[in-house]
Amino acid sequence: MSWLNLNLSTTLAALVVWGFLMAFLFNVLLKVAAPKKENLILVSSFIMFLSYFISDDFFNLFALPEIYITWFVYDLVTLCLIFGFAYILKEKIPSSIKYIIVGLIINSLLFLAMHIDIVINRNQERWLLWDIYTVGVNLVDFIMIIALIFNKDYLGIIRFSKFITSLIRKKALN
Repeated sequence: MSWLNLNLSTTLAALVVWGFLMAFLFNVLLKVAAPKKENLILVSSFIMFLSYFISDDFFNLFALPEIYITWFVYDLVTLCLIFGFAYILKEKIPSSIKYIIVGLIINSLLFLAMHIDIVINRNQERWLLWDIYTVGVNLVDFIMIIALIFNKDYLGIIRFSKFITSLIRKKALN
Protein backbone atom coordinates (compact mmCIF):
# COMPACT_ATOMS: atom_id res chain seq x y z
CA MET A 1 0.00 0.00 0.00
CA SER A 2 2.90 2.36 0.73
CA TRP A 3 4.23 1.84 -2.81
CA LEU A 4 0.80 2.71 -4.21
CA ASN A 5 0.63 5.94 -2.18
CA LEU A 6 4.13 6.96 -3.30
CA ASN A 7 3.37 6.15 -6.93
CA LEU A 8 0.04 8.01 -6.81
CA SER A 9 1.58 11.08 -5.16
CA THR A 10 4.38 11.16 -7.76
CA THR A 11 1.83 10.91 -10.57
CA LEU A 12 -0.35 13.67 -9.07
CA ALA A 13 2.69 15.90 -8.59
CA ALA A 14 3.69 15.43 -12.23
CA LEU A 15 0.12 16.13 -13.32
CA VAL A 16 0.04 19.37 -11.32
CA VAL A 17 3.36 20.55 -12.80
CA TRP A 18 2.08 19.65 -16.28
CA GLY A 19 -1.16 21.54 -15.52
CA PHE A 20 0.73 24.70 -14.57
CA LEU A 21 2.87 24.35 -17.72
CA MET A 22 -0.29 24.06 -19.84
CA ALA A 23 -1.82 27.08 -18.07
CA PHE A 24 1.34 29.08 -18.79
CA LEU A 25 1.44 28.02 -22.45
CA PHE A 26 -2.27 28.81 -22.80
CA ASN A 27 -1.66 32.30 -21.42
CA VAL A 28 1.28 32.75 -23.81
CA LEU A 29 -1.04 31.80 -26.67
CA LEU A 30 -3.66 34.30 -25.47
CA LYS A 31 -1.01 37.01 -25.21
CA VAL A 32 0.20 36.37 -28.76
CA ALA A 33 -3.32 36.03 -30.23
CA ALA A 34 -4.76 39.14 -28.58
CA PRO A 35 -2.06 41.35 -27.11
CA LYS A 36 -3.50 43.16 -24.13
CA LYS A 37 -1.87 45.30 -21.53
CA GLU A 38 -2.57 42.69 -18.84
CA ASN A 39 0.65 40.85 -18.15
CA LEU A 40 0.09 39.75 -14.56
CA ILE A 41 -1.72 36.51 -15.45
CA LEU A 42 1.03 35.53 -17.88
CA VAL A 43 3.80 36.34 -15.40
CA SER A 44 1.96 34.64 -12.54
CA SER A 45 1.33 31.49 -14.55
CA PHE A 46 5.05 31.35 -15.36
CA ILE A 47 5.95 31.88 -11.69
CA MET A 48 3.54 29.13 -10.63
CA PHE A 49 4.92 26.69 -13.20
CA LEU A 50 8.51 27.49 -12.27
CA SER A 51 7.82 27.20 -8.54
CA TYR A 52 6.04 23.87 -8.84
CA PHE A 53 8.59 22.54 -11.36
CA ILE A 54 11.55 23.40 -9.13
CA SER A 55 9.94 22.16 -5.92
CA ASP A 56 8.80 18.93 -7.61
CA ASP A 57 12.15 18.44 -9.34
CA PHE A 58 14.05 18.67 -6.06
CA PHE A 59 11.54 16.51 -4.18
CA ASN A 60 13.83 13.46 -4.25
CA LEU A 61 16.77 15.52 -3.01
CA PHE A 62 14.77 16.70 -0.02
CA ALA A 63 12.81 13.49 0.64
CA LEU A 64 12.81 13.92 4.38
CA PRO A 65 10.29 15.15 6.92
CA GLU A 66 11.56 18.71 6.37
CA ILE A 67 10.03 18.68 2.88
CA TYR A 68 6.88 20.32 4.27
CA ILE A 69 8.76 23.36 5.54
CA THR A 70 10.61 23.51 2.21
CA TRP A 71 7.31 23.57 0.32
CA PHE A 72 6.02 26.17 2.81
CA VAL A 73 8.97 28.42 1.95
CA TYR A 74 8.47 27.83 -1.79
CA ASP A 75 4.85 28.97 -1.50
CA LEU A 76 5.83 32.08 0.48
CA VAL A 77 8.49 32.99 -2.09
CA THR A 78 5.96 32.40 -4.88
CA LEU A 79 3.46 34.69 -3.12
CA CYS A 80 6.12 37.39 -2.71
CA LEU A 81 7.06 37.15 -6.39
CA ILE A 82 3.44 37.45 -7.49
CA PHE A 83 2.84 40.43 -5.18
CA GLY A 84 6.11 41.98 -6.37
CA PHE A 85 5.18 41.70 -10.03
CA ALA A 86 1.66 42.96 -9.30
CA TYR A 87 3.24 46.02 -7.70
CA ILE A 88 5.71 46.51 -10.56
CA LEU A 89 3.12 46.05 -13.31
CA LYS A 90 0.58 48.22 -11.44
CA GLU A 91 -2.33 46.20 -12.82
CA LYS A 92 -5.66 45.46 -11.22
CA ILE A 93 -5.47 41.99 -9.68
CA PRO A 94 -7.71 39.69 -11.76
CA SER A 95 -9.84 36.99 -10.21
CA SER A 96 -7.45 34.22 -11.28
CA ILE A 97 -4.63 35.81 -9.30
CA LYS A 98 -6.92 36.18 -6.28
CA TYR A 99 -7.58 32.43 -6.51
CA ILE A 100 -3.81 31.83 -6.75
CA ILE A 101 -3.14 33.98 -3.69
CA VAL A 102 -5.81 32.25 -1.61
CA GLY A 103 -4.68 28.85 -2.87
CA LEU A 104 -1.05 29.47 -2.00
CA ILE A 105 -2.02 30.69 1.47
CA ILE A 106 -4.15 27.57 2.07
CA ASN A 107 -1.37 25.29 0.82
CA SER A 108 1.20 27.13 2.95
CA LEU A 109 -0.90 26.67 6.07
CA LEU A 110 -1.36 22.97 5.30
CA PHE A 111 2.40 22.52 4.73
CA LEU A 112 3.13 24.32 7.99
CA ALA A 113 0.57 22.21 9.88
CA MET A 114 2.11 19.00 8.52
CA HIS A 115 5.60 20.19 9.45
CA ILE A 116 4.49 20.97 12.98
CA ASP A 117 2.69 17.63 13.28
CA ILE A 118 5.43 15.40 11.86
CA VAL A 119 8.69 17.20 12.69
CA ILE A 120 7.96 19.22 15.82
CA ASN A 121 5.35 16.98 17.47
CA ARG A 122 7.00 13.81 16.04
CA ASN A 123 3.65 12.29 15.16
CA GLN A 124 3.89 9.15 13.03
CA GLU A 125 0.25 8.06 13.10
CA ARG A 126 -2.15 9.05 10.36
CA TRP A 127 -5.04 11.20 11.57
CA LEU A 128 -7.58 13.74 10.24
CA LEU A 129 -5.00 16.45 9.46
CA TRP A 130 -3.17 14.11 7.09
CA ASP A 131 -6.37 13.37 5.19
CA ILE A 132 -7.27 17.08 5.02
CA TYR A 133 -3.74 17.79 3.78
CA THR A 134 -3.87 15.09 1.10
CA VAL A 135 -7.20 16.17 -0.33
CA GLY A 136 -6.75 19.89 0.35
CA VAL A 137 -3.40 20.44 -1.34
CA ASN A 138 -4.33 18.49 -4.45
CA LEU A 139 -7.76 20.11 -4.75
CA VAL A 140 -6.34 23.60 -4.28
CA ASP A 141 -3.62 22.92 -6.87
CA PHE A 142 -6.18 21.90 -9.49
CA ILE A 143 -8.39 24.89 -8.62
CA MET A 144 -5.39 27.20 -9.16
CA ILE A 145 -4.64 25.60 -12.55
CA ILE A 146 -8.26 26.04 -13.66
CA ALA A 147 -8.24 29.64 -12.39
CA LEU A 148 -5.17 30.47 -14.49
CA ILE A 149 -6.80 29.03 -17.58
CA PHE A 150 -10.29 30.54 -17.27
CA ASN A 151 -9.57 33.75 -15.29
CA LYS A 152 -13.12 33.78 -13.92
CA ASP A 153 -14.65 33.57 -10.48
CA TYR A 154 -15.99 30.14 -11.40
CA LEU A 155 -16.59 29.05 -7.80
CA GLY A 156 -18.22 32.34 -6.82
CA ILE A 157 -15.76 32.86 -3.98
CA ILE A 158 -14.97 36.48 -4.86
CA ARG A 159 -18.66 37.29 -5.36
CA PHE A 160 -19.45 35.64 -2.01
CA SER A 161 -16.69 37.57 -0.22
CA LYS A 162 -18.00 40.86 -1.67
CA PHE A 163 -21.50 39.94 -0.46
CA ILE A 164 -20.24 39.18 3.07
CA THR A 165 -18.14 42.35 3.09
CA SER A 166 -21.15 44.47 2.11
CA LEU A 167 -23.22 42.87 4.89
CA ILE A 168 -20.51 43.64 7.43
CA ARG A 169 -20.26 47.24 6.23
CA LYS A 170 -24.03 47.69 6.49
CA LYS A 171 -23.98 46.33 10.05
CA ALA A 172 -21.08 48.63 10.95
CA LEU A 173 -22.91 51.69 9.62
CA ASN A 174 -26.07 50.93 11.61
